[in-house]
Amino acid sequence: MAEGSGVDTPMEGDRPLRRDAALNREKILRAAREVFGRHGLKATLDDVARHAGVGVGTVYRRFPDKDTLVRALFEQDLGMRQASAERALTHPDPWEGFVDFLTEMGADLAENRGLQEVIMLGSHSSEPMETMRGGMLPFLEALIQRAQESGDLRAEVTPSDIPVIVQMLSAASQFTQGKRPDVWRRYFEIILNGIRQRPDNLPLATPSLSNETVEQVMGLVRPASTQE
Repeated sequence: MAEGSGVDTPMEGDRPLRRDAALNREKILRAAREVFGRHGLKATLDDVARHAGVGVGTVYRRFPDKDTLVRALFEQDLGMRQASAERALTHPDPWEGFVDFLTEMGADLAENRGLQEVIMLGSHSSEPMETMRGGMLPFLEALIQRAQESGDLRAEVTPSDIPVIVQMLSAASQFTQGKRPDVWRRYFEIILNGIRQRPDNLPLATPSLSNETVEQVMGLVRPASTQE
C-alpha cells in the first residue's frame, strides 16, 4: 500500500483526536502499511506494535481488531486510487492517462502483499471489495469511455475487465517474487498491446464478465475473516 499524505484529520467517533493520539494513529498506520506490505495480512497487531515502537495496548486503543486497521489502510489507499484516476482523467492523452492509472495500481500491488490480499481476495471481510467497487466504478467507466472515444482502446473492454487484468498482474508478480519482482511489467505490456485498438485486431473469443460474476468469482476464493 503506497503511503500518502492527503488524509483528513483523524477522528474518534465525532471528536478530533488529541495531537499525541493522532500522531500515534499515523505511526501505527505507517507501521501497518510496511508490515502488511512485507508479510501480508498474516502479520498480527503485535507485529505492527513492535514495528511502530508502541505498546500493543496503544494499537488496540486505536484499532480494536485487525479488520478495523485493515479498513483504515484500505480507505487511505482508495483515496489515493481515486486521486490517481482523477489525474488520469485530466491527462491530455486519454490512452496515456488510462495506462498511467493501471501502471500505478499494478506497481502498488506488486510491491505490497497486504494490498494484494485485500483487493484481490477481499481478505478479512467483503467490505473492502464493496467499497472499492462503489468508489472506483465511476472512475473506471470514465477512463474507459474516454480512451475508447479517442480510438485507442478496444470497444469490447469494460470496467469488469480491469479487476481481472489486475489479478493477472498480481499473479505474475507473486509467481516471480523471489527472482524477478518487476517482471509483471512485461506481461502488462503484452496485455496493453492486446487491448489497444488496431486495424488488424482479431475479435475477442468471449464477452467480458458481468460485474456480478466478478464478485461471485472473488467470493469463491475469498478467505474467511481472521480477527485477533
